[in-house]
Amino acid sequence: MYESIEIGHVIKSLRKSMDLSQQQLAEGICTQAQISKIENSNEIPSSLILYKLSRKLGVDMNTFFEIAETPRLDYVRDVYKMMRFFIRERDYLSVSQIVMQEKNNPFFQSIEHKQFLVWHEGICDFYLNENIHSSVEKITEALFMTYKNERSLMKEREIEIANSLAILYKEQGKYSQSLELYTKLLRSIKSIDVMKDDSIKLRIYYGIGKAYTDMGEYQKSLHFCQKAIKLAMKLETMYLLGELYFQCGSNYYRMGDEEGGSSYIRKCLTVFKLQGKDEMISFVESLHDKLRRKHIS
Repeated sequence: MYESIEIGHVIKSLRKSMDLSQQQLAEGICTQAQISKIENSNEIPSSLILYKLSRKLGVDMNTFFEIAETPRLDYVRDVYKMMRFFIRERDYLSVSQIVMQEKNNPFFQSIEHKQFLVWHEGICDFYLNENIHSSVEKITEALFMTYKNERSLMKEREIEIANSLAILYKEQGKYSQSLELYTKLLRSIKSIDVMKDDSIKLRIYYGIGKAYTDMGEYQKSLHFCQKAIKLAMKLETMYLLGELYFQCGSNYYRMGDEEGGSSYIRKCLTVFKLQGKDEMISFVESLHDKLRRKHIS
């Protein structure tokens, strides 16, 4: 037997984790008022309604009872935030450890949560194990857990996953494939009224800029990097700002413009110093010396 208050809280937590309204969850199952009563422990759901809710929420019906004995689903959101923080910090070992720890957690058995874990497992395969083929397979698997029609535009989570795929295409030297995917991602972003994470567009611009630099098309790279810098200023964020300044400086040096290159590198170092990123400062200073020597010679 189970207590309705526990099951109601589980349903509410799962619904919120999937960004569903009570009306959206109720559609085709019961009324919104019933969902409200169930979540507030004022009504015990029948086994049929509970089964239909489990299907809508992408979990096995038994998961309701398993989760009722575990901490609240706020834990899932905390794990999400922690993993994305470690990704931004390039701490892929910590990300990998979290993925392994949460794989069998009942909280992560819905399609959405499995997708999140498989996506990050694929990222770690590339950065920790240098296994690009396994990484591409896992990230592709994660994408198509929800993205069923390749001709359609993508949702926000799918855009993020596909961005990781575009990066891997670039790393393999598949520039046309990478840029084609990036173009599709920008079209998809335009179709979304409100983005939860404004940094996604920054990442895409940066990825396109890096791809064009690798291809030797420095003016095109500058175009996208400078668009990203303007967007970062508009969003009042320093996220990727140092990297974008460095990419611009690198492009100017490669075009033979030492003054432009040096100016952007100085901006890059200022940002990294403000962020306390000592490793990035050493990395940039070393590359700056190489670019400067190459330009002089």
